[in-house]
Amino acid sequence: MTRTSPDDAPADLLRQACTLVRLCGQDGLIAAVLLVVVGVGVIAQLAVVRPGIVQLVPLAALAIAYAGSAGFLVRSRMTLVAALSTARGNTGSPLDPGVPWRPFALDAALDARVRDGELRRLLAAAHRCSELSWRAVVWGMVTALAFVIWTMAMVTL
Repeated sequence: MTRTSPDDAPADLLRQACTLVRLCGQDGLIAAVLLVVVGVGVIAQLAVVRPGIVQLVPLAALAIAYAGSAGFLVRSRMTLVAALSTARGNTGSPLDPGVPWRPFALDAALDARVRDGELRRLLAAAHRCSELSWRAVVWGMVTALAFVIWTMAMVTL
């Protein structure tokens, strides 16, 4: 993504934020799939083989990486939801997008300064969400690697 300047059009800011949110969703899906696959693999391994204490030690590293990835995934989602709810609240929009009525604040156009401020806040939140979801993917990969190492340890020990 490119840096924003005060001269950026609102449509450009919104386009950048939407692109980042889309990437955030894709990264979140990748991390979630990694976590599900590792979780199913661990449960399957534990169901088949009763590990000893030596075989459970690497499982602690796997659990820490799993928790880290899941934590980044949850924080990413919470960051995005909080930013959107704040923007909707500040602009007078209903907090539930399914509400069939228009609030009175939407009858007047937003001031350009307020609109640009809200768009920049949304863009900043989208950047943060994207960063957190990327960290979730990285920790998901670490989790998958730890799972492979743990599986090899289960076989050899």
